[in-house]
Amino acid sequence: MAPVARPPPARPLPLALLAAAASALAVACHHAPATARAPTPAAPAAPAGGAPAPQDPGDPGLPYLRAWLAASQGDADGALALLRSLDEAGWSNGMDPADFPALADRPELKALAARFAARVPATPHAPLAATLAEPGLVAEGIAADPRDGALYVGSMRLRKIVRVDPGGAVRDLVPPGAGLDQVLGIKVDAARGLLWAASLARADAAAGTPARTRLLAFDLATGAPRRSAGLDGPGHMLNDLAVGEDGTVYATDSEGGEVWRLDPGAAALVAAGGGRRWVYANGIAIADGRLLVADATGLWDLPRDGGAPRRLRGPGRFPLTGIDGLSAAGRTLVAVQNGAGTPRIIRLELEPGAAGVRTAEVLETANPGWRVPTTGALVPGAFVYIGNSHVDGWKDGKLAPAGMEPTRIYRLPL
Repeated sequence: MAPVARPPPARPLPLALLAAAASALAVACHHAPATARAPTPAAPAAPAGGAPAPQDPGDPGLPYLRAWLAASQGDADGALALLRSLDEAGWSNGMDPADFPALADRPELKALAARFAARVPATPHAPLAATLAEPGLVAEGIAADPRDGALYVGSMRLRKIVRVDPGGAVRDLVPPGAGLDQVLGIKVDAARGLLWAASLARADAAAGTPARTRLLAFDLATGAPRRSAGLDGPGHMLNDLAVGEDGTVYATDSEGGEVWRLDPGAAALVAAGGGRRWVYANGIAIADGRLLVADATGLWDLPRDGGAPRRLRGPGRFPLTGIDGLSAAGRTLVAVQNGAGTPRIIRLELEPGAAGVRTAEVLETANPGWRVPTTGALVPGAFVYIGNSHVDGWKDGKLAPAGMEPTRIYRLPL
């Protein structure tokens, strides 16, 4: 069969994975559905001092994902109860009606959606930075070269990477047929003159090709291949990546529930997820020397020495669930949050050493030109990002007609 696209970022977990992750989401969330309440987790062991260790209270956005799960499993009343709890807590992320098709005829859902929408903050809309005229790219990943300001955009559908020069000229850096499969996250390693890409191929019985997902490095000047490492077989999807100061590459495996590491000069990936079963790990970045990973349940600090990951919480009830693209500069994070309510772009300022999140703010939401914004890149004074990826219309190797429009790259001043 034809290759199948990655699950749309606007729905951070495919239904099968949601079912597999149901217990993890239930334990992490304060409010399980009335008809599918999770068992109370055992109290953690007391530390040497005698006082019980505090339980992870979870992220304030988890009830939204739990409501989605409940609705998908036919528990309409449980889903509405969870959404009601969000309303009582002042949820301001809005609601994507497409997340709850089974509840479309319920008046309460419409009322909740209206109240959620009324709390979504009004923001300016970023101007266009570039338009890629080639139709049907299904662009998911973008990266910037700090040396000259060039942008690189990966195409899932056409299996290539294009370069956008500072003057706006567009050309293929890595053309179709150069070894790429569907292109997901991409990052520039300017110190070594490399462009890294995560790629995915689904098994195709008719063509006799197996499933595989890989990290590939290309020469920034010529597009020539330089390195490759990956995972064979189904059940894995290298999605996004971050490059360390020494050239080590870290990659999220959304379907495999893992974070992987590729050491300089190595030919094989090493598991580096700290022993956690990640729930659709997605965005990843290095901030203030710390490796930060976003999965469906929130944002995590993952020690690079193999220690256990630690949840980061936003100030107040600011949710950190549903983050797709994650970019960092110093202690500043800018993220595309498209998996829990109305898509938006947020900025987080971290405490030293990523000890916590000091401040959080919504930079942009409700841009009329968006169609599943996915990832972005920090450049001096701005955040450039893909506004209309159309990944939600790319299924079973076919693209909905709306996806044939030009790809819009926005520049959000910071």
